[in-house]
Amino acid sequence: MKLNSFICAALGALLVGAPPGASFASDDNALVDESFEAKTRPDQGGWRKFETSWVADDQARTGENSMFNGAHSRTVAYPPYFVGTVSGSYQEYPASPGSRWRLTGYGMPAAELAGAPAFGIIQVSFFDDNGKDLGTVETVDSEAGKAKLSNEVNNKTPAGQWIFLDTGVATAPEGTATIQAFTLYVDFSGSNVPQGVYFDDLNLCALEEGAESGCGQETGR
Repeated sequence: MKLNSFICAALGALLVGAPPGASFASDDNALVDESFEAKTRPDQGGWRKFETSWVADDQARTGENSMFNGAHSRTVAYPPYFVGTVSGSYQEYPASPGSRWRLTGYGMPAAELAGAPAFGIIQVSFFDDNGKDLGTVETVDSEAGKAKLSNEVNNKTPAGQWIFLDTGVATAPEGTATIQAFTLYVDFSGSNVPQGVYFDDLNLCALEEGAESGCGQETGR
């Protein structure tokens, strides 16, 4: 099974008819409530959550809150002998063809993740006026999926350690109308253990022409 293709299909079904994006939160960071402190409602531009996801107050990199995305993947007696979940949260904003974006943030497992595949990522993808996922210019020929993914928080990530996550530059293809930025936890491990990843201090910004950095740089705690 191509897991990233499955993720794209699952998210595509979920996001059909997603509401129009909100206006930018600031000149540097497009996200509203990027550190989850305000608990901004989705209808006011805040995070739209799906599956096992909530704003958590038991872990935080800064402030008092973070976003938790979790799952309970189980083994079963019939093919493919496990069931899993993709949980997450997202925001959507207007974007134009050729614009360049970068999403960064931090992820942390409170306990070591059991089994594989079980991982947390952040990702961006572009959509047209009809909600069709266009992917990104950088991933147009990728067999892994359409979205531009960050590095993973996985079973090699030490428990309790915040890891810097970075999608790198994502360029909007022709036909782009919006960009969607996600936190995601993917678990098809069949580990029979409820588990997940916390996310905090996210940054989504539009890059100036020719720039490869300048926003969302890794910082000390």
